[in-house]
This record gives sequence, C-alpha cells and structure tokens, in this order.
Amino acid sequence: MISLLVPGLFFVGLLVGSFLNVVLSRLDTDESFVTGRSRCDSCGALIRWYDNIPLVSFLALRGKCRACGRPISWRHPAVELSVAILFALTGYHFPTPDTVASALGMTLALGLIGSLTVVFVHDLDRMEIPVSALGFAIVWTLSSLLLSWLFSRPPVAFTASGLFEGLVGGAVAFGLFYGLVFFSRETWMGMGDAWLALALGLAVGWKLLLPTLTLAFGSGAIVGIAGIALGRKELTSRMPFAPFLAASVIFTLFFGTMIGRMFEGLTL
Repeated sequence: MISLLVPGLFFVGLLVGSFLNVVLSRLDTDESFVTGRSRCDSCGALIRWYDNIPLVSFLALRGKCRACGRPISWRHPAVELSVAILFALTGYHFPTPDTVASALGMTLALGLIGSLTVVFVHDLDRMEIPVSALGFAIVWTLSSLLLSWLFSRPPVAFTASGLFEGLVGGAVAFGLFYGLVFFSRETWMGMGDAWLALALGLAVGWKLLLPTLTLAFGSGAIVGIAGIALGRKELTSRMPFAPFLAASVIFTLFFGTMIGRMFEGLTL
C-alpha cells in the first residue's frame, strides 16, 4: 500500500519545481528569487496567478504565452514534473519517517534533489555550475549528516557514523577531481566540478563513491559517443559533466543498496 506521503510530496514537488524555475531564470540577474512577479521569457508580460499553476497552466495554455502567443519553454513543465516525480519517489523510499534518522534521510534527499536539479539544468544550458546551488547542496548535506549523527539512537561512534563516511567520501572525491583540474589546467574539468564532487562524496559516502563515479563517467561516455555517432558533437567538443554527477547522486540516493551489492568488494 502506497503511503499518503507519496501523492502529497508529488504536489509539493510541483510547487518546488515551479520555484526552481524562477531560480533558474534569475540566477544570472540581480532579481530576488522570492520577490517580484513572474514574466514571460519572450515578451516580458506579467504572468497572472491562474497562468502560473505548476504544470496545469502549461497544459491549459497549450504551451503558449497568453499575452504574445509565443511558445513557453519546455524546461518549465519538465523541471516541475521531474521534481514532483523525484519527491514522490522519496516518499515511497521513506514511507514512514517516524524516527529522527528516517526524517533526516528524507530531508537530505529532498534538499539534494532541489539543489542538484538547479545544477543539472543550469550547467546543461550555460556550461556553468551555479555557486549558490552548489554551496546549498554542501551545507545542506553536512548539516543533515551532523544532525543525524547527533540524534542517532542508540548513539554511534563518530567513525561508524554517516557523517564520517560522508567526510571521507567528500575528501576523496574532491581530491580526485582537483587532481584532474590541476593537471589538465581546467581543460578536462573545472573547479565547479571538483566542488560538486565534494557534495557527491558527502552525500553518498566513501562506500558508494566508486559505483556513483562509475555511473557518472559511464553515462557521460555513452552520451558523448552517441553524440559523435549522430554527428551532433565532435571529438573535441566540450560537454557539461555536472548533469551526470548530479543524476548519479540522485540515482544512488534511491538505489544505493542495490548498486552497493553490485560493487561489493570493489569500493574505495
């Protein structure tokens, strides 16, 4: 039986996804994320409240602005629906958050989904990792792990805690990527990728670091090869890597136990 938490988080995810669209639209501007009316990307017309209902308004308007009739970017409903589905999956994964540990686990997942969605979309669009979203992901993960350790019942030793696993995983991941950045002089990777790797290591811990990185590099290689085969990219073309790192973290959050068993004995 599916918990009522699942549909509830789906609708919350739609609202969060709508807010993240605002964040993505205003990242490179001086506008506040929390004040000011939303506007059409094409004509700048103010969007009425009934034209700003997540997903519903896009369908009702048939994907066009009411004022100018130009198409609304598919990014808006795609982000809203993706976040809603991921929030619902979080509710399914944590069906009864009746303990501090499970509640913090759900909180960690929801926060990471939001921040990594911004990283995913912005790097895909601009080939740039937003510092604000990256900083939020790191602070959010550290805070969640620290609180989980402090309120764990029964108490566990620091070296046996998720916080310790995350700190080791973050240090190793950051060190690996910083090495790539340093020796390639930022031609292979940028410092944003190194800081994102830190967030990745904190979130999944050292035990799941190898399978998560394998998933990120493997999926990146597949997409790159497919792009070259289809003639959309050249061998020397730059490709954003943050989306693959972000997607791999989210995948690991839900399927960490399964992939951990697949890589048993091979973890760092």
